[in-house]
Amino acid sequence: MSSIISACSVCGDQSSGKHYGVSCCDGCSCFFKRSVRRSSSYACIALVGNCVVDKARRNWCPSCRFQRCLAVGMNAAAVQEERGPRNQQVTLYRGSRRHPPQAQPTTSATPHSQALHFQILAQILVTCLRQAKANEQFALLDRCQQDAILQVVWSEVFVLRASHWSLDISSMVDGCGDDQLKRLIFEAQQLRADVLELNFLETLILCRKELAVNAEYAVILGSHSNAALVSLARYTLQQSNYLRFGQLLLGLRQLCLRRFDCALSCMFRTVVFDLLKTF
Repeated sequence: MSSIISACSVCGDQSSGKHYGVSCCDGCSCFFKRSVRRSSSYACIALVGNCVVDKARRNWCPSCRFQRCLAVGMNAAAVQEERGPRNQQVTLYRGSRRHPPQAQPTTSATPHSQALHFQILAQILVTCLRQAKANEQFALLDRCQQDAILQVVWSEVFVLRASHWSLDISSMVDGCGDDQLKRLIFEAQQLRADVLELNFLETLILCRKELAVNAEYAVILGSHSNAALVSLARYTLQQSNYLRFGQLLLGLRQLCLRRFDCALSCMFRTVVFDLLKTF
C-alpha cells in the first residue's frame, strides 16, 4: 500500500507529496504548473495521443504528459489561484491568457524552448525507430542484430524519416539551434521521396551487410539489400522516370556520408540507448 502512495500518479517516479490535489513527483508538479501558467498548447508528436509517460520517457511528449496530469485529477484552478514565486511569472501567464493564439516573437531560441523542441524531436526519433523495427525485412532479424545496426544507423533513419514527416517540423528544427541538423534535414527533403521510395531507402540503410554480426547475417543482409535495390529500380521505371533511381541512390549516399555529430546528436544517442532496451 505504501508503494502505491509514494508513487507519482503521472509517471510512477517517487512522489514528493500532494501537488494540485494529486500525489506526484516534483518534476510532474513543476511541469503541470509551468504548462498552466504559460497557457501552453501542446500537440502529440505521434499524432495518436497515447505516448508512454513513465519516469524514463515523461519528457518526450509534453502533450501526453499534460493530458496524463489532467487524467489523474491535477487541478489547473489550483495553479491559477496559487501565488507565484516571482511577479514576472504571473505577468507572463496573464499575458499569455489574454493572447493565447499569438506566437511570441523572439530573435533567438531560449533554453526552455530549445529543451521543448528537443523533447518533440526526441519523440519523432522514437516513432522513427519504431517504424524501423517494423520494416518488413529488418523485422526478420534477431534482436541482437537489429540493435547492432540501429546503434550505427539511427541518425540516418531519423533524418530520412523526419525530413519527410507528415507535419512541417521546420520550426522545431530551427528552435533547437542546431545548424547541422537543419542542413541535413533540408538536403534530405530534396529527395521528395514518396511512401514506397522511403520504405526501400530505409531498407537499404538498415540492411547493410558490413554491419552484420557474423558471416551468416552478412549473407542475409546482402540478400535483403539486393532485393530492395531491385524493387526500387522496378518502381521508378514504372513511373517512367528513368533518372529517378540514380537520383535516389545518390541522395542516399550523401545521407550516409554526412554524419550527424554534434551536441544534439550526443543527447539523441542517450535516447536511442534507452529505447533499444525497452523495445
